[in-house]
Amino acid sequence: MDEFSVSRRRSGDAIVVAPAGEIDLATIDIVEASIQAAIAETDTLVLDLRDVSFIDSAGLRLVLETSREVRDFSVVRGPREVQRVFDLVGLDDRLTILDEPPGAA
Repeated sequence: MDEFSVSRRRSGDAIVVAPAGEIDLATIDIVEASIQAAIAETDTLVLDLRDVSFIDSAGLRLVLETSREVRDFSVVRGPREVQRVFDLVGLDDRLTILDEPPGAA
């Protein structure tokens, strides 16, 4: 497995959760734990997928579940491979998609 990490930072009222690497069955619990910790602190969550190289159905399911659970949820567009999966399943129309996270330089 490639190196995987998840960072969390506050940007105004939002918490930005930023996984890096592949989101799949081996890493989904780490991402979910970070999202749940963020939800405990705020109702404004941004999932930054810019450093995600792959996302499987477990990752897509987590994105959908989070969008239902969090009042103000948005996703920062991932690389082409990740964005293609979002396009194929129609998530672009169901989510707020950003080009960069709040507070980006």
